[in-house]
Amino acid sequence: MPLRIVLIVLTAVAALAIGLILRRLLVRRLEKTVLDEWLVQVIGIIPILPPLIIAAFFAPAIWDSAILASEWVTVQRFLQSHDTLGFAGGFVETLLIIVLGLGIARTIMKFTIRGLGESRIDINIRTLMGRIFYIITVIIVIFWVLSIWQISIGLPVAVLGTLTVAFTFAIQDILKDLFAGFYILLERPFHIGDIINIGDPNHPGGRTGHVENVEIRATKLRLTSGEQVTIPNSLVFGGIVVNNVYYGDRRSTITMTMTQDEYNKEETSEKILKAVKEIETVMVKPEPAVFLSAYTGPQITLTIRFWIANGQIATVSEVMYTLRTLFPTSDLTVVESAGNE
Repeated sequence: MPLRIVLIVLTAVAALAIGLILRRLLVRRLEKTVLDEWLVQVIGIIPILPPLIIAAFFAPAIWDSAILASEWVTVQRFLQSHDTLGFAGGFVETLLIIVLGLGIARTIMKFTIRGLGESRIDINIRTLMGRIFYIITVIIVIFWVLSIWQISIGLPVAVLGTLTVAFTFAIQDILKDLFAGFYILLERPFHIGDIINIGDPNHPGGRTGHVENVEIRATKLRLTSGEQVTIPNSLVFGGIVVNNVYYGDRRSTITMTMTQDEYNKEETSEKILKAVKEIETVMVKPEPAVFLSAYTGPQITLTIRFWIANGQIATVSEVMYTLRTLFPTSDLTVVESAGNE
C-alpha cells in the first residue's frame, strides 16, 4: 500500500510538471502576440488540464487494477451513447472562438484608442469608446457560442433587454451629460485654457471663466473671481456658449450720466472721444463712439463704446478713471465689459 501511494503521488507530480512545461512554452509564444497578459495567463491554464485528467484517470488503477477496467467500460458506454466527434468538435470550436474573440476584442479596443488619439480626443473618452467596442465584441462571441451548442438565445436577449431599459431609465440624466460630453470633445467648440461664457437660466448673465478641464460628465471652469465651477455637460450643450478666445478684439460699453448743466452738445462728446483715443490700449479701428442714449428730466446719459484687445481688461478701468477725472460729478457704469468678467 505505501508503494501504491508513492506511485499515485509521483504520477500526479509528473502530470503537473508536464502541464507546467507545456504552459510555459505556450505562454512564451502568446506573449509575443497582441493578447493582454491576463488573457495569456488564462489560456496558459489549458495545457495543464490534459496531463492532470490523464493522471486522474490512471491514479485509481494504480490503487486497484480492477478500477481501470471499470473506468474503461464506462468510457466505452459514453462513447457509444454520444456523438463523441461532434462533442469534441464543438468543444474545440468553442475554445477557438473564445480565444480569438477575446483577442479580436482587445485588438479593436487598442486600435480604437490609438485611432482616436490622432484626433486629440481626451484619453478618458478614448478609453471609454475602446471598452464599448470590446464589450460589443464579447457579446457577439457569447451569442456565437450559444448558437454552436444550439442553446436558445431568447431568454438571454429578453433579460439583457429588460436590464438595459431599466438601467437606461435609472441613469438618463448621466447619459445626457455623457452624450453631451461626446459632442463637446468631438466638435471642440472650445479647448482647455479658453475663456468662455456659459449661459445659465438660474444665473443671470451666465458664468465666465477659463476652461480647466472637459470631462465625460462635466466641464470645469475657473471663474475670474477664483472659484472653480463644475457645470454638467448637458447644460453646456443646451445653453449658449460664447468663446472669447475666437476674437482678437472685444467691444466695451460705458454709460455716463450727468446733469443737463454739465453737458455741452459741441464740446462734451469731443472731449470724451479725445480722452479715450489717447489711451494706448484702446484700438484705433473700429473707432470709439459717443452718442446720447437717454434724456431723463434734468439728467443726460451718454453711451461710450470702444474696442480693446482680447484680455486687456485693465483698459476698461483706465477708461473709467480717465472719464472720472474729466467729469468728477458724473456717474459711470460698465454695460459691456468686453466679455472678460
